[in-house]
Amino acid sequence: MIDWIRKSFRNRIFASVMVITLLPILLSNILLLSYQVRQTNRDQRLSAEEMLAGSRDRLRELTGQMDRVAETLAKSTVVHSVLRRGGGDSRILYQVLFRETGELRSYCRVDICLSDGTVCDSTETTDRGSFLPYWGVLHRAGQSAFLTYRIGTDEDAAFRAARAVRSYDGGILGYIVFTVRHDDLDNLFSGALGGTADLLLLTRQWELAYGSRPAAAESCAAALRTRLLSGEDTGVDGTGECRYYLLEDDTTGMTLVLRQNLVFSAPVLGAFYLTSLMLGLLSLGLCLLCARWLSGNLSEPVDRLGRAMGRVMEGDLTVQLQTKRVDELGKLAHSFNQMTREYRANLERSVEHQRELNETRIRMMQAQLNPHFLYNTLDSMKWLGVTHRVPQIAELATDLAALLRFSISQAEFVTLEEELEFIDRYLDIQYIRFEDRFACEIDVEERFQHCELPKLVLQPLVENAIIHGVADQTEGYIKITAWEETGDLVICVQDNGCGIPTETQGKLKSGGEPGKHLGLYNVNQILRLHYGENYGVSADSTPGQGSRVMVRLPLRKREEGIPC
Repeated sequence: MIDWIRKSFRNRIFASVMVITLLPILLSNILLLSYQVRQTNRDQRLSAEEMLAGSRDRLRELTGQMDRVAETLAKSTVVHSVLRRGGGDSRILYQVLFRETGELRSYCRVDICLSDGTVCDSTETTDRGSFLPYWGVLHRAGQSAFLTYRIGTDEDAAFRAARAVRSYDGGILGYIVFTVRHDDLDNLFSGALGGTADLLLLTRQWELAYGSRPAAAESCAAALRTRLLSGEDTGVDGTGECRYYLLEDDTTGMTLVLRQNLVFSAPVLGAFYLTSLMLGLLSLGLCLLCARWLSGNLSEPVDRLGRAMGRVMEGDLTVQLQTKRVDELGKLAHSFNQMTREYRANLERSVEHQRELNETRIRMMQAQLNPHFLYNTLDSMKWLGVTHRVPQIAELATDLAALLRFSISQAEFVTLEEELEFIDRYLDIQYIRFEDRFACEIDVEERFQHCELPKLVLQPLVENAIIHGVADQTEGYIKITAWEETGDLVICVQDNGCGIPTETQGKLKSGGEPGKHLGLYNVNQILRLHYGENYGVSADSTPGQGSRVMVRLPLRKREEGIPC
């Protein structure tokens, strides 16, 4: 896949457009859906836990009131007196019962009965004189000094609680019984549950004691028992449409179960995922069409340009691209056409220059005999001077032959040491010519000797100092020095002659037409052509006192091409 993308510019555009357009859509769709599901489930869980905690608090408040009322009635002297007499109609007992139960009567029924289960008094007066059929809670109360509970005793009551009323010697006089029915719990939990939540109260054996929706409560309790026994998660039911939240009440031993329908149930999530998949496929199709059109629109001009460049590489310089585009690719095509036209014109000029160069080389080969003839003639003059004992002639011939050999050598660049040796030969000839009327001092440090420079750069400067400076003096003096300045090599030829005219100095600075100092102008042009406009020849002269001509060039070694 990666090779397929790399091999084609069109494929790269296609893949890039697909990634840029499709990937954000898919990621945003998946991430937003996942975030929405998680956030909704979290909010629903927090809401369910809050409702479950509120229901438990209400149940604890109810049992707390029952415990306080049982404690008060169990210690009441009126209750003790009535139970000790074996019951009977007692208005005082009813007043006490009515006063102590207060708001509790709205959520449960309170009975005071004898030790045999006969009702002495009740918050529901129609049951006086009847027998209580539920002996289990009375038996457990007789064995405890506190309020005891029995959960799910019959269909009418969700749970009952009882406390024994004991005499001073510990005997049981009777019982105080609290009966909490399903309707009572409906009233108790009515404000704590949401519209879609169901509350179940389960016994320690996970049997149903109460359900806010009795029709579905028993099946929910059975399903929870089954999942508990099988070791499965009791949080989510098998259909994935609702979740159970469990909380145990330590006082009664009951387990409160809140059943809440999931906002994103399994069917709803399936519908969401199916919708997301359909949208993803639709986005994929649209992205494919757009990417194909865009990649073709961008890659076609590039392909045409590539084929045209291939023809140019094969030697066809007449190729031209025809395009009506005005965008960047159109400008590129016009630039290519302009490039081929200029390249064709340059090639024609190059052919013409090569023809002229070949003609020049032929003329140079025809004149090649002249240097050899001059060498032979100078050699004959040297030995003629030796034979006739005229050493000046031999020295002149030797120096002139060396100068000629150095000037016509093929090397374009020489070291400063080689250039100074050439200057020594040239000075020897001039000493003889001017009969030692001037002297020349060469003061150049050893570290500059291997720096390279164009050939025959210093000779015109020295010749100019001799001819136009010290030729007419009896004690002329010329000094050649060199130093480093801001990474450049500066070579100075200084004399005590008549000086350089101001007009000539201005022409050197501006690079204008040469005057009588043709050598200086040529050296200046050579240095600028090789190194740029920042390098060349500069002159500093005082009329009648002498002049200083300086050459500036890069400080480089010949063999390495790096600064010295």
